[in-house]
Amino acid sequence: MSPSQVNQDPVQGEFFTAASDLPDRLVRESIQNSLDARRRGQTVRVRFAFSGGEHALPVDAARRWLAGLQPHLQAMARPNPSSSAGASDGGAEADAMRRALDCLQQPMTWLTVGDSGTTGLQGNVKANRELEARNDFWGFFRSVGISPKGEDSGGSWGLGKWVFPDASHINAYLGVTQREGEDRPLLMGMALLKTHHLTDDGGDVKYPPYGYFAEISGEKDDEWLPLPVESGNAPDDLVDGAIADFQLERRLDGPGLSVVVPYPRESGDEGEDVLTPATIARAVAAQYFLPIVRGDLEVEIVKPGERTRRLDAASIERELPHIAAFRRDDNSPLALHRAVELARWAVGLDDAAHDELPAPARNDAELSALDLPTLRERFDRGERLAFRLTLDVRRRDRPKRLVPQSFRLYLERDDDLPRGQDYFVRGHLRIPYMEYIRNHRARALVLVDGESELGHLLRDAEGPAHASWNPQEQRLKDRWIGGDARVNKVRRAANLLLQRLVERPEEKQYDALADLFPADAAATRGRKGSNRTKTVVPPPSQPSPLVVRQAPDGFTVRASTHGRGHGAADASWDLRFVYDVARGGKGRAFRQFEQGARQGAPDFSLRGGQLRVDARGCEHDVIADNALLVRPQADDFHLTVSGLDDRDLLVEVSKLTGPPDGGPSAAAEDEPA
Repeated sequence: MSPSQVNQDPVQGEFFTAASDLPDRLVRESIQNSLDARRRGQTVRVRFAFSGGEHALPVDAARRWLAGLQPHLQAMARPNPSSSAGASDGGAEADAMRRALDCLQQPMTWLTVGDSGTTGLQGNVKANRELEARNDFWGFFRSVGISPKGEDSGGSWGLGKWVFPDASHINAYLGVTQREGEDRPLLMGMALLKTHHLTDDGGDVKYPPYGYFAEISGEKDDEWLPLPVESGNAPDDLVDGAIADFQLERRLDGPGLSVVVPYPRESGDEGEDVLTPATIARAVAAQYFLPIVRGDLEVEIVKPGERTRRLDAASIERELPHIAAFRRDDNSPLALHRAVELARWAVGLDDAAHDELPAPARNDAELSALDLPTLRERFDRGERLAFRLTLDVRRRDRPKRLVPQSFRLYLERDDDLPRGQDYFVRGHLRIPYMEYIRNHRARALVLVDGESELGHLLRDAEGPAHASWNPQEQRLKDRWIGGDARVNKVRRAANLLLQRLVERPEEKQYDALADLFPADAAATRGRKGSNRTKTVVPPPSQPSPLVVRQAPDGFTVRASTHGRGHGAADASWDLRFVYDVARGGKGRAFRQFEQGARQGAPDFSLRGGQLRVDARGCEHDVIADNALLVRPQADDFHLTVSGLDDRDLLVEVSKLTGPPDGGPSAAAEDEPA
């Protein structure tokens, strides 16, 4: 850097860390980039591959890919005399750099994220103006906070690539791209640090935060432009070396991009989400179940010593019982299974199967076209409902043009839910932090075409992490007239419809006082029909495969006599429990617990050692403060939870799809215990 250049450190990571954990960020941004680069008519395939210790590069072999980086890490690890923290060692950042230096003395583990069915990083590799529209190579390696993508893409902030160095202990990544229409792949890399100084050639030299792994050049001035390394025929060809060292499948996969994350964050502090096959599978299922169900996306996750995980249209349900635990109920294995079921039903419907009406506002005028009594009856029976909701949008650069738009909404009742679950999807991208039907026992799926004008409007209502639709987003105000009202209509449509579906119209109750007054002729006044009594004999109930029994300061779950050999050990089970409440029943008890958990004060927690779990003959994962995923391994299994007080408990057990070994899928069902 020249002495006059502005000192500016990267801050883009701050846009993501508050919105989601590391596996979520990595999966969200990498797959979004792949889907944005999809070749027309192709299924996008994304492969996450861990080296494990088995395929880690020896220290000497790893130096080939880290040449030149070590002095800069050392400079960052030195004590900072101007640190405001007052720490003699330079603080947390210096600690992180020292850990990075320690990595360089160890075999290089790696994680690769490769795609196929895409175009690769297209565009002129020598271009570097302030905006290179449609130049994906420029957007991936030469811009921060500026996106070259068009309006139909999922991303738009130019910050998503931050997740790759963020996933690395040394804050670096390499990319190998095979571009559509070209024969030779290109290699380039980047390291993201902070502005720092090195003693170079006897002087104190200032360096920028961004460093490149690029083609060697003798030029060393302000005009030097890092260029990708091209594949050649030399014995020490770097591109072929990268493909071999990191076991990339670029030669076989055709056009696409493979990103190498050296020293991935596979371990961390207790409670910290790290990169493992299970956490990546969880993030894929939670965020991209819709394009997977549609057949637009397939994901494979591999690591030596572990079974290969595949999430595609045929196998996603079988994989759900094996995903890692998650703190959010709408991303639990059971919740995602039912969301996938709803999505399968939704994508199979034609236009005629949807009720059409204007998107409702807070008044009820837009709902007048609906046959509400019939819809209520269908909703009460547990039928799914499909709606096509219409509205218009208007751009500021074309203020006189109203553009009619529509989005789709799917609802289903679920009395077993402690609170409502809504899933919003724009194009392929799920917008995760949107909760509007929490007071209803229902599930909602809202689908917006990402290539529509409404999709463009909603994209402008998203922040860099694409976590929610904010009607106050500045880009929305700058580009759309009345954008805030349109955002609110889409966000609240499911809640407004559910409010009307659960209403009960006034009706005459002829037997309301039958318990207080003797029966006489007046008891039948106003009613028609026979006086004959019809006796209904309920069908015999099936014994539950599981039983729950009280235990000292807790409870035990085990297979019942009927369940042994009849399904108890052939499935995974979702186990949830709460303290009973004086009024309101099971639903209120679970909602009350959830409210306390969201406020950081649950009645109890399975995390942190507060409760004890003794599992014999089964495996288990904690999926919430009050929930476990239980995978029996033997018919005589039992699981005991202890550490609770003497209040009454409500324990709910639900059967999940698929056996523990990932065999043929079975329909999910509730098993009362």
